[in-house]
Amino acid sequence: MKLLEIKSEIEKPPRPWFQLFRLSVDRGAAKEWFGCEPFVEFVDGLGNADIWAMEFECGLRVGCEFLHLETGGTIRASEPNASHVQRHLRHWQAKMEPYPVGTFTDLDKATIQHFADRHPELLERHSYQLWRMGDDGNEMAIGERTSFLDARCWQHDLESRKHKQIYWISKCAISEG
Repeated sequence: MKLLEIKSEIEKPPRPWFQLFRLSVDRGAAKEWFGCEPFVEFVDGLGNADIWAMEFECGLRVGCEFLHLETGGTIRASEPNASHVQRHLRHWQAKMEPYPVGTFTDLDKATIQHFADRHPELLERHSYQLWRMGDDGNEMAIGERTSFLDARCWQHDLESRKHKQIYWISKCAISEG
């Protein structure tokens, strides 16, 4: 994981961010975990917010925002895939509360459409399947259809474990959603 310099990120072309979780961690604990000072931004109508962002080796970007007037924070990611974020933030998993299903459905759809030309992978967020070959030679799908970024990250995670299996990713014939 590498921390992103928020000031330089703001100067780059805009990229999508999807709001996925409320985080029951205070700003002090977040600052300690990140090991650096946050970028502080004024959010209209809400006051100052401490912001940290990171990019993982797989390419997933995650941002954490902690409003000064609230307890806890918000987790956003560069793709609308909660399970992918949870795999990377295992240390906070018990403190992450997903937003209720449907809370950001319309906003997510609009964001995906807006960024589809620059980030076509957002249109394929349920187009890949991770597979495993068992010791008995049987092929088994692992989890649900997901994005290529998530499937590749999950594959690397599983391959790094002691019990070696053969894992591969396939593109699904018909994309859902």
